[in-house]
Amino acid sequence: MRLLRNILTVAALLLSTVMSADEGFWLVQDINDALENNMRAKGLKLKPKEIYNVDAPGSGLADAVVSLGFKYSGSIVSNWGLVLTCADPAIAFMDRLGDVGQQLLKDGFHAVSEAHEIPVEGEKIYSLKRVFDVTEEVKSMRQGGMDYGEITSRLESAYNESTTLMCRLTSEWAGAKYYIAAYKVYDDVRLVVMPPLSLARMGGEDGKWSWPAHRCDFALFRIYDHGKPVSGAKTLDVSLDGYSEGSFAMTIGFPNFTERFLPSAGMRFREEVALPLTNSLRGARLEIMKRMIADDKAVGKLYSSRAKELERRLGVDKGVKSFYGTYSLAPAREASEQWMADSFLANLDRVFKATKRVETDKILRDETLRDGTFAGSYLRRAASAGDLGKMKEILLAGIRETDPATEKELLEYALSEFFTNMDDYYMGDFQRWIQDRFGYDYDAAAEYLWKGSLLSSQSKIQEMEDPSEINGDLLLKFLNDSPLSLYNGRAGHRAALDQIGSLSQEYVRKIYDDGLRRGVPVYPDANSTVRFTYGTIADSYTTPAEYLALLDPKDPERDLGPNLKALMMKDFWGRWGFKVGGKKHRMVIDFISDNDFIDGCQGSPVLDNQGHLIGVVSGGTPETRAGSDFYKEGSSKCVSTDIHFVLWYLGKGIELKRIVKEFEIL
Repeated sequence: MRLLRNILTVAALLLSTVMSADEGFWLVQDINDALENNMRAKGLKLKPKEIYNVDAPGSGLADAVVSLGFKYSGSIVSNWGLVLTCADPAIAFMDRLGDVGQQLLKDGFHAVSEAHEIPVEGEKIYSLKRVFDVTEEVKSMRQGGMDYGEITSRLESAYNESTTLMCRLTSEWAGAKYYIAAYKVYDDVRLVVMPPLSLARMGGEDGKWSWPAHRCDFALFRIYDHGKPVSGAKTLDVSLDGYSEGSFAMTIGFPNFTERFLPSAGMRFREEVALPLTNSLRGARLEIMKRMIADDKAVGKLYSSRAKELERRLGVDKGVKSFYGTYSLAPAREASEQWMADSFLANLDRVFKATKRVETDKILRDETLRDGTFAGSYLRRAASAGDLGKMKEILLAGIRETDPATEKELLEYALSEFFTNMDDYYMGDFQRWIQDRFGYDYDAAAEYLWKGSLLSSQSKIQEMEDPSEINGDLLLKFLNDSPLSLYNGRAGHRAALDQIGSLSQEYVRKIYDDGLRRGVPVYPDANSTVRFTYGTIADSYTTPAEYLALLDPKDPERDLGPNLKALMMKDFWGRWGFKVGGKKHRMVIDFISDNDFIDGCQGSPVLDNQGHLIGVVSGGTPETRAGSDFYKEGSSKCVSTDIHFVLWYLGKGIELKRIVKEFEIL
């Protein structure tokens, strides 16, 4: 029976591999024959070295793809450093500009000349220059007894020095391969174009994860080096030929993080414990923030972007939790593991169960003490600053950038959850004292801790004479009174975590080795390194007419303004029109493909079978919000903004023909 089960499972795995060959974030530097054949079967006309060529840095398509702070992807589209990406980084920048930024979001922005481009303070763009295979170096250093932290430090330092670039070491397939990625870092980044929010983000955050989509989601930045626009970098060419159902589509970008090789035991913990707990705690915090923002415009200026980010994270995790049940993810993973030894799977199950209670307590600690307030982050940063001047600077920023009433509301909720649900074992003496003194009066406890904090008074901060005075901050003392070491050190928990790490690595290696043995490509989990995905374009798309039907002049978020609206209503697209649905000279705003997608891919270029630019990635279908955990064939799809509409908007919509001329249009 065991033999029969193994035969059936392997057969199912082989069928699954054939059926879902488009899944995955593949390393640009590691395209094997099997993967190349799969892509050619979909229509690819390029050779692997035209995607990335280790022997000719700067010649492959991947060399034109950039990362914006390892949060979003983008591509260089002109010889003057013009970077095409999604609207998200521009929206985040506008949010930081207060009222001016909100007005720019409503009206849109475009620089009439290079002199009018807006410097984006703090933004960095990373351009991949080279990938080095350092597998043998790492293995040799490990055999010499060096731990991974020291190996990382030594190799990154060595390659930083030899290349004069910013280098990052990554492990793939649980240590089967190691790579150093070398990046040129540009910290002079300027905003060139941002469409009005009504066009860039029609439907808001929820609309970003749905289909059909009606948005022209893009932004243009320019990178400068020594005060001049970057020139000589690899750029992408634009194709105006259009596409049709079944056309090959490839995206290249920097997907943030996946955990798609999590064992079923880990998936059950995620579904049954971690996600319900974090979603509940974060949801309550979000409601507090929304209520305070609605009551006070000044609070809105301080917390609106924070609330948006929390809402985004919560939306993703709610989606993950929902799809775990909808698609029976844990049982499906368990079924796919049956070819592995029973003893190995039993060990995995045992150690995950052994850590469940403490790991649950750690989540509660993180969501209440670490992330429960924003004030806490300023206090912790100040405490680690060391220098008195820097410490005061951080604390004063904390006063400027937080609202006392909002922070006390958040603190009161954190206190109630911590004291109601936390095991006494983890409470420090000061926390117990607070509990004994105030009991269930969490409002009074929050007021007491706030009044005893340096953040309650600017004069307290200005009067500080020694860095050690921060140790007397009552709020900081409370937040730090339950250190992580207490949790990891309880009843052999650290040893159990080490076992999970070791067994999980072995689990991934088993999958990787099995793929090698059978000649089936296996992609590694994403980790913010440059990757590509491939698939085909569907016959579903959205048009300007559908967008116009959703406009509402009474709703600022759906009001495009008379000039741009009139232009779109003419339904005349000139050189930017192409054959859509059998009709010539039509226009598409968004199209959909079955490319894999997760956070970090937004802004990635969409390329045709010859590597020409046809769009920019915007978002995905609802299933993609759970993309860090799984890919659902037939449901997880990628939504992109069409390059024709982007160019029409630039040339006709805002008459920025000088920018259009920078694109290399075939």
